[in-house]
Amino acid sequence: MAAETDENSSTLSPEAAFAVLGNETRFTILQTLWELYEPDDPANVVKFSDLYDSEDTVTFSDLYDRVGYGDSGNFNYHLEKLVGHFVRRTEDGYELTQAGLEIAQAVIAGTVRECPSIDTATIDEGCPRCGAPIVSDYENHHLAVSCSRCSGIWQDSTGENGVLFTLPFPPTGLSGRTAEEAFHATLAYNLNRIRSFIDGVCPNCSSAVEESLDVCTTHEPGDEGGCPRCNRQHAIEVSEICRQCKTVARGPLTIAILAAPVVTAFYYDHGVEHRFASWETFRRAQTVDEEILETDPLRVRLTVTVEGDTLRLTLDETLNVVDIVRGTSNSAQ
Repeated sequence: MAAETDENSSTLSPEAAFAVLGNETRFTILQTLWELYEPDDPANVVKFSDLYDSEDTVTFSDLYDRVGYGDSGNFNYHLEKLVGHFVRRTEDGYELTQAGLEIAQAVIAGTVRECPSIDTATIDEGCPRCGAPIVSDYENHHLAVSCSRCSGIWQDSTGENGVLFTLPFPPTGLSGRTAEEAFHATLAYNLNRIRSFIDGVCPNCSSAVEESLDVCTTHEPGDEGGCPRCNRQHAIEVSEICRQCKTVARGPLTIAILAAPVVTAFYYDHGVEHRFASWETFRRAQTVDEEILETDPLRVRLTVTVEGDTLRLTLDETLNVVDIVRGTSNSAQ
C-alpha cells in the first residue's frame, strides 16, 4: 500500500469540517465507505501504519457506482473535498481515514435502523441509600434510574426526589439487551468515559480536559430531599470539561476517588475485587464520607471504610492526593 502523502495529513477547523460534511453526496460517500469497512481486517487495528495490507480500499469507478451519482465529474469534485481528512486515497483506491470512520460511527451510535427502546422497569438491585427496588426509564438517549421509596441522591429541576442517576446512553446500546443489561451497560459505558476524563484525556476527541470542583460550603441535605442550595446529597462534585469538542462530565467526588489505584489496592487488601466501571462503584460511592477541611486553600478529605478499616485521602483544589492515612474507623482524626 502506498504511503500517505501531504494531502492525507491535512487538518480542518471545525467550521471547515462542517462545511465539507454539509452536503448529501459527500455524506453518502462516507456512508458507502463505512458500509464497506471490515472491522475484522487486521489493517484496521493499526490503521494506516502499513503493518498490514488493507482490503477496504474501493476504486473510483466502484465507489461511483455504489453511491449512484449521475455525473462522474461532479462526483469527483465532491470526493476530492473529502480526500485528505475524511477519505484517504491510495494506489488501490479510497478508504476512510480515522476521522471519517469516527464521523460515521458517531452517526451510527445516534441513529438506529429499528429504534429499539425499553419500558420502565424494576431493576434487581437495591437502592444504595435505603435498599428499596430501583426503577429505570429510557428517554432522550438517557437512562434515568430512581429509587422507588427514598429521596435518592439528587433533586431534579422539577423539585422531584428519588433520582439516583441520569446518564447518556446511545440507542444502539439497547439493541439485544434487557432493561437490566442496559442498566449495567450504561454504567460501564459512562464510568469508563469518566475514568478517561480523570486521566486527563477527553474520551471523545483525546484533547486535554479541565477539571474543577464544585463545593457546597453550606451543605445541609435532608432525609426527604437534597440540600436546598445544591439540590444534591453530596457536598462536592467534580466537573470535567473538554474545551475542544465541548464534551462534559459531572458527578460526585466520591465516585471519582474510587478510580484511584490506592483505593483499588485498599479494597483488594480486604479481599474485594473492585471494578470501577460497575454498579458496585456507584453503590460504594454512597458510603464514602466527605469532609471539607479548609476552603482557602481548599482541602477535602474522603474516607473509605471496609470491615472497620479506613483509608483517609486528603485532596487539594487540583484533586491531587496530598495525604494518605490508613487506620480503623475509631482511629483519631
